[in-house]
Amino acid sequence: MLARGRARNAAHLLAPVVGRQPENTEAWHRMARAHLELGDAEAGLRAARAAWQLDPYGAESLYWVSRACTELARHPEAIDAAANACRQDPGNPRLHLRLAEAQLAAGLVAEAEDGLRIAVELAGYDADLWVAYGVALFAAGRPLSAREILLRALTIDPAHQGARHTMARFELAMRPVIDAPSLARASDTFAESLRIRPGGRVRQPDEVSRDALGHAARVTLAWCMIALCALGVISALGIVAVPVGLYLALICAGAAAGCGAALTRPAPLT
Repeated sequence: MLARGRARNAAHLLAPVVGRQPENTEAWHRMARAHLELGDAEAGLRAARAAWQLDPYGAESLYWVSRACTELARHPEAIDAAANACRQDPGNPRLHLRLAEAQLAAGLVAEAEDGLRIAVELAGYDADLWVAYGVALFAAGRPLSAREILLRALTIDPAHQGARHTMARFELAMRPVIDAPSLARASDTFAESLRIRPGGRVRQPDEVSRDALGHAARVTLAWCMIALCALGVISALGIVAVPVGLYLALICAGAAAGCGAALTRPAPLT
């Protein structure tokens, strides 16, 4: 469910699980992920801390504590948790990526760049790390190096959507650049866009609208499928003659809803 963007369903399914099995650390991890995907960082932090209390040295629990704290702009806690996770599992590139994201959200561009430089040397196979390194370099005012790093990420994974999306962001940020001062302003603006100010991350109106449209599309698709099945049963039993046009209308509506659900499905969290 989480991988398919059905975080609300996942949260409802997990609630009785953690109620019956409060010692289930993995269930708390998934609960934290579901709440964060739904935009409820406070609930995500509560779930992450429940897991952390069960396993205070667990890298995965520290990861979700850090994610939630970043969303709430509690940057020192987010950075400390991510750094502790890296110490517990130093070979895990996902944890080094989390630390860099926490630092960038706090405005610590130089620290993120230094950490990612070491991380890509240790795990050069991980395209996500290279993308994050490129982001840090651009925020530090080195757009050419950042672009080269993104091309390296695309060499590792030619279909990497994060690298392509970031490349497009770079192109947009570079449009007003004509000299060194405008380059510095563009880098500062880009770095500022990565920060999360006190009060936490605010979901943009288009994100909220996208989620609402996606939910409506999924509900419509479900009802179209139910109606088609019901009509099939009615026709098979000979209760009433079902017009072919009604079948076609439901199929078209279901296809449109399915396309809408696919287009508005949120990207899976790592």
